[in-house]
Amino acid sequence: MKIPQLDLRTSCLVVGGGPAGYGAALAASEGGCAVILAERHGFLGGMGASAGLSCYLNHHSAGRDLSDGVYRGLLQALRGHGATYHDDYSQADFFEPEWCKAIMERQLMAAGARVLYHCLFESAEPHDGGWKVFFLCKGARLAVQCDYLVDTTGDADVCTSAGVAVTHGRRGDGKAQPMTMVVQLGGFDPAAWARAGGRMVGGGSFAMEGDCFAAEILKARAAGRWNIPRTEIAMFWSMPADPTRIAINGTRINGLSACNPLDVTAAEIEGRRQARDILYLFKNYVPGGANVHLLQTGPQVGVRESRRIVGRAVLTEDDVRAGLHPASAVVTCAYPIDVHHPDGEGTQFEKTAKGHSYGIPWGCLLPESTDTLVAAGRCISATHEAAGSFRVMPTCMGLGEAAGTAVALAAPKKTPLPEIEAALIREAMDARKDRMLVGA
Repeated sequence: MKIPQLDLRTSCLVVGGGPAGYGAALAASEGGCAVILAERHGFLGGMGASAGLSCYLNHHSAGRDLSDGVYRGLLQALRGHGATYHDDYSQADFFEPEWCKAIMERQLMAAGARVLYHCLFESAEPHDGGWKVFFLCKGARLAVQCDYLVDTTGDADVCTSAGVAVTHGRRGDGKAQPMTMVVQLGGFDPAAWARAGGRMVGGGSFAMEGDCFAAEILKARAAGRWNIPRTEIAMFWSMPADPTRIAINGTRINGLSACNPLDVTAAEIEGRRQARDILYLFKNYVPGGANVHLLQTGPQVGVRESRRIVGRAVLTEDDVRAGLHPASAVVTCAYPIDVHHPDGEGTQFEKTAKGHSYGIPWGCLLPESTDTLVAAGRCISATHEAAGSFRVMPTCMGLGEAAGTAVALAAPKKTPLPEIEAALIREAMDARKDRMLVGA
């Protein structure tokens, strides 16, 4: 029997329900636009939920929180459920993924957006001045006709299908930053960690540390129980609802592409193998880890980098280092350049001066070849090094908010997106941020 096709129509279609997709869909919906958000998983949250990376690096600049209104609204809701805490030193917000999924979903539906799960993107083609986008779903093929299309897949899947020029990874060889399998362990003892002098945050309730355990890893390697190309753990943290659960960003999967199905399969398998080394390390060498057990690996491998669009503007590492704030900027970021080398064990982490930040131009979200398609999140137009900075989730959510805000401004008169001025986008985003500050 032939699989039936379901046909839908909307003003704005957002593909991908991660931080950028959530930001885009909420901003467009609150701006009065009819929105469908299509997500391949059965939940929202992107890398923060599907990969278990519940650490949102929300860097400040000169004492200012640079996150935008959508992110602040999510944070307020999570605080109301005791599902987050903040660490000033790392400038990170730690979330409970399950609450994040539920709150994102609830807020989108309250704004009038339609959420469709288990929609695997197939293709996009120009249609009647807009787009027709196809998805493979359980029991049906779905076709969505829209006026504006927002690519928040992280991998520029939609833009690539639509014929937009893209790059992949670093210049020269196209290799991308390594993927990571986030590991969650249960049975950790925060009190034992604290007694050993370990760092506690969130009022002394939660264990947390970064760039740690180099000496312990040497011991595990000597014992033949560490076969991960890392010399330290990037970060580990207690989960907000239960400090005995810890999440660890410490695996490294080199040389594979998130846009190749064979590579992704190999990455998932290798990530779970490396999880056993993480378990051994914590159980045998980390204070508080004597009774830990493997609770969960991320439902999917974590991806730092893959494709990026060729846009009407390009964010470069020189722009980031110089702290440029062009008039066309729609989002501000303060996270340093942080590139995990595609080969070997090294990381390029460039510490910045206090108060450093930079602006991301609107043109970086706009492909060169179309007026009704916009990208947001880690797949915007940028160099490999610059992408090592803005890829953090609060910034990606802000980029999505900028894209959704622009669509809402464009939709009433079906205005081409490049004609929407960055200043108007920023004005609307600042108004949303002000509303969040009043409600804080």
